Amino acid sequence: MVNILEKIHKAGLKFLVPLSPEETYKLITEEAIKLVKADYGSILLEEDGKLKRVYASSPAFYRIKPRRRNIMHTVYKTQKSIILNSKDLKGIAKIHPQIEKIGIHSDLITALSYRHRPIGVITIMSKKKSYFTQKEINILNLFAQMASLAISKTQLYDETKKALEARDLFISMAAHELRTPITTISGYSQLLYSKLAGSNAPESRWVTDLSWEALRLTYLVNELLEVDRIKTGQFEYMWKECSLREVIRRAVSDFRFTYPRHKIIFQDSLADSKKDVVIGDSNKLLQLVINLLDNAAKFSPPETEIVIGLKSKGPHFYLSTQDQGKGIHKRDLPRVFERFYQGTNHFKEGLGVGLFLVKNIVRQHRGTISISSRENRGTTVEVKLPRIKRQTIP
Repeated sequence: MVNILEKIHKAGLKFLVPLSPEETYKLITEEAIKLVKADYGSILLEEDGKLKRVYASSPAFYRIKPRRRNIMHTVYKTQKSIILNSKDLKGIAKIHPQIEKIGIHSDLITALSYRHRPIGVITIMSKKKSYFTQKEINILNLFAQMASLAISKTQLYDETKKALEARDLFISMAAHELRTPITTISGYSQLLYSKLAGSNAPESRWVTDLSWEALRLTYLVNELLEVDRIKTGQFEYMWKECSLREVIRRAVSDFRFTYPRHKIIFQDSLADSKKDVVIGDSNKLLQLVINLLDNAAKFSPPETEIVIGLKSKGPHFYLSTQDQGKGIHKRDLPRVFERFYQGTNHFKEGLGVGLFLVKNIVRQHRGTISISSRENRGTTVEVKLPRIKRQTIP
């Protein structure tokens, strides 16, 4: 019995890796056949009140359609295993002649259940007459518990995967459809802003707010499109020498327009004014810095300082942002770079993709990113990027 338990345990370890439903059904059947030294196996699961065959070790079994009131349904309902020997199978063969053609003389049917709820049956067959005994029933009953858990796990995983794919498709389509009207709204708001700039009329303030909101909405939609490009492998990079100072200056200028009530400080700690060059995509690096500053502003009260720093140490540049906001709960820190993850202290306008995009850009630039935070004390994000290795020509 100890040897059998070890074999069941080894079989169960194979279900720990992510498997599709089809792979799970096949693996369960193969392992069950090996455990009781049988010849064939099949799994039937409940669907709309009927037992549907989801896997069979021989194609011939797919031609056997289980009826509503047969022995397998009895096992499914009662949750009690049944052994069918040659005499039992002869009667069944009159309805399903495939059984006789395959040469089945013994059949062991065991219920599959998850949390005391029946989900189906597994049937294991042998060409030997009167082959199965109580010993094989005990073995298969033990294995069926593990198999049921594996089936439920893979079904939940498959459902989650399909739901995420549907969500991503919807977001991608919505982002593409929203881009045109947002561009139109943004264009007209910019025209109104330039026309009413400097006016004391209430309309001037309204147009200013409208311009900021249109710009923010443009950023949000663009982030969704960038996520879609990453998933489809279309997130292209144009590699060249880039000045990190210039990237930061452009990002700070954009930030001051979008968040005029926030104070931003650029701490440049590079010793040499000319040695701020990396090999990268300047537009992607600009997006990286803008996203970091945007995140800092969202979680910081107006009038508080946001510091962006640049320094070098050894073969790397260190770019950091530091805010005095509400911080991130320690349980959320390991997940802040996940796509669409917002955590417990998120704002409604956030989509949870900013840091996901940042991490992808950093990784493509062969850098690393780290984040530290304390609740009500602020958050610091640090990006490490490799410096250009220039060879000295004698």
